[in-house]
Amino acid sequence: MAEAKRSLWRGNLGVMMISSGLWRIGGRMTWPFWPLYVLHLGGTYWHVGIIAAVSSLFSLIPVLLGGYLADAVGRKKMIWLMSVLMAADTFIYILAPTWTWLLVVRSLDAVFQGLRQPAFNALLADSTDEETRAMSYGLWQAVPPAFGFFSPYIIGVAMDRYGILRAQRWAYVVLMITSGASALMRFRFLTETLPPESRARASALSVIRSTLGDFRETARSVSRQVWLLVLMGGLIQLGASGGTIFMVTYATEDVIGLSAAEWGLINTASMIVGMAVSIPFAKMADRYGRLRPVLASLSLTPLAILGFAYGGGFAQAFASYVALTALGSMGGVASQALLIDYSPRAHRGRINALTGVIGAMQSFNLQEGGGSSVISAAGSVTGGFLYGDVSYASPLLLMAGTVGAAAAIGFAFVREPEQREV
Repeated sequence: MAEAKRSLWRGNLGVMMISSGLWRIGGRMTWPFWPLYVLHLGGTYWHVGIIAAVSSLFSLIPVLLGGYLADAVGRKKMIWLMSVLMAADTFIYILAPTWTWLLVVRSLDAVFQGLRQPAFNALLADSTDEETRAMSYGLWQAVPPAFGFFSPYIIGVAMDRYGILRAQRWAYVVLMITSGASALMRFRFLTETLPPESRARASALSVIRSTLGDFRETARSVSRQVWLLVLMGGLIQLGASGGTIFMVTYATEDVIGLSAAEWGLINTASMIVGMAVSIPFAKMADRYGRLRPVLASLSLTPLAILGFAYGGGFAQAFASYVALTALGSMGGVASQALLIDYSPRAHRGRINALTGVIGAMQSFNLQEGGGSSVISAAGSVTGGFLYGDVSYASPLLLMAGTVGAAAAIGFAFVREPEQREV
């Protein structure tokens, strides 16, 4: 066991956890407050949804090509190169004079992330084994957030003291530095997991020509259980894309009345709880099966959402948001492991790409919602409309409803695998 732990930290999973942790230091200063940055650069709630939707659509073709390239030229090259480009375009966030600049840079991010994400997910999957897969994903959910524990609170205090615009520009400077360090670490220390004999000899034209054919083959090869998990993940993504993006404005400027520091404190506490419970939930999933934690999480999550929407105060917002994190950790590690259990290794890059294009979450964790896909775009536009023109609570009710529907499908149709893919 000691040798296994040493090899874990020296291997790809350890490199990815540490490098992603570095990225989180700056990322957790910006992501929890991103809608406020749009609003204070002259945007509206509708613009928040539009930016998220347009950037989602920009990733569709890149994620298809990224899935093929992950299985053709290798995981490592795609990961470190796209990480460099994403770190570099952070400079635009720093200088943005209006919300329209955020539309441009978010679209660039979507292209780079679309090309990177299938390789990213495939390398993580390749770095797990079937017996301890949930534990590996538990570590993945627990370790990187630890690096950014105090980032939301620190930047929240700075926003209260110096203003949202100035503090957020400082936060993006930190993000540019930490993401650059992360990209360099991935270039230097990651090891390729795709065997040389499995790589296609592909030119640019052959990549485009082969992509659709290969995806048709992948779509035919996956089991019914994979498609059920994709359906569940799509429903969760729809609600998450429309609801989570507005939780900060709901909590601070529009309904509950929290300060930026209080919202930062809630995010910090939720990360601590998420790290604390990820490993125990992962052990439970490896020992007793992946499906039970998924169903328990999806059944209880709507109640936590309603508690946040109608609690009305710091204590209630704190408790509900932390509960969402704990439930997301429970379902997230198990759902990712369950999907990989049903996914043949040779098709994982393209399966990741298919789920990415469709918009199906692999980790049934609302706080990892958003992303780039058709469903994400639809959810973001719907959420912006509901929040600005119907009621502040309506996107949260949509989110509770979609999670409940996913839970019903899981109870009715999804089964634990009899044999797990290696």
